[in-house]
Amino acid sequence: MTETATEQAAIQAFGRQYDYDVSYLEQMLRESREAYQVFVAAQPMSLHREELPLDAHFIARIAAMQGEDCGACAQLNLRMALEAGIDKEILRTMVHDPRQLPAALHDVYQHTRDVSSNQPLDKDRAARIRQRYSEAAFVELAVVIAGSRIYPTAKRSLLQDQACTILSVDR
Repeated sequence: MTETATEQAAIQAFGRQYDYDVSYLEQMLRESREAYQVFVAAQPMSLHREELPLDAHFIARIAAMQGEDCGACAQLNLRMALEAGIDKEILRTMVHDPRQLPAALHDVYQHTRDVSSNQPLDKDRAARIRQRYSEAAFVELAVVIAGSRIYPTAKRSLLQDQACTILSVDR
């Protein structure tokens, strides 16, 4: 099996595992294997986690996808959060009424949404996040937000962001 065929098989397996449309990844691989490899090499940015608690990490990933208006990407990350053991009720609250999240998670959620929506940032909220978690966790949060935004940006750039998704914790 060629390297490209192996990568194609991995993309398709990922799509099946998470019930996720991987056509933009297939397009990248098909049209420019080199560009695809550069894109995939950036994946550790959205996955990196050392200091930030797992629930805050996933809240940031999902909120970044919401801020980019990529429902399919947000749904994918909801599935990954559930797979990682994040409390279903926390995720349900984030989807349906994020103001009701525990204060620490609401701060992460709102900070992420503000960043990904290019809204003014609340310095007091940022200070609370730093104080609650750590300076290192705040830096990690920035990397997770930036890394999560590349997926919807690539999909939109390739004109493959047409589908609307209603988020659900139960699927």
